[in-house]
Amino acid sequence: MSLGWTTTVLVVPIVVVLTAGFFYLYDVIVGLLSKTSVRNKVVLITDALSGLGKECAGVFHKGGARLILCGKNITAVSPFFPHTFPPKLVLLDFDDMDSMPEVIGEILECYGCLDILIFNNSLKVKAPAQSLPPEMDRLLMDNNYFGPITLAKGHSLNDVTFDFHIETVTA
Repeated sequence: MSLGWTTTVLVVPIVVVLTAGFFYLYDVIVGLLSKTSVRNKVVLITDALSGLGKECAGVFHKGGARLILCGKNITAVSPFFPHTFPPKLVLLDFDDMDSMPEVIGEILECYGCLDILIFNNSLKVKAPAQSLPPEMDRLLMDNNYFGPITLAKGHSLNDVTFDFHIETVTA
């Protein structure tokens, strides 16, 4: 056997093992970074009673986020979460637009800031538009437009940097 053949036989497995090790370390590091991308972030989830709200809360909790859970009925939200993590619970009803300044103040009192805002609420009506009374139109607009916009604008007025992400989830 020549010296070139022996060198090739020894170098190729070493290169393969080093390459595999590099990809393994890369995968481990990316996995660790993806788990910590929300660590210590403050996340507000509206309508935390829904199935999607519960799942979002669980995922963000596993990532290490600090949660503010909102719902129309605090007593209904409370039993779902006390044994897994201690979220802040806030009563939020987009039907009552007059209470929004108090709600915004209560949200800001929880942690003093907000990093991620998830609007997980919507109101749907399956009826012809011409048959709906004006009260229903107002209710739809309050729940699907004015409420979320008021909450986002109210927080941005109190936050100097306006540095948070907004996600809207509708069905």
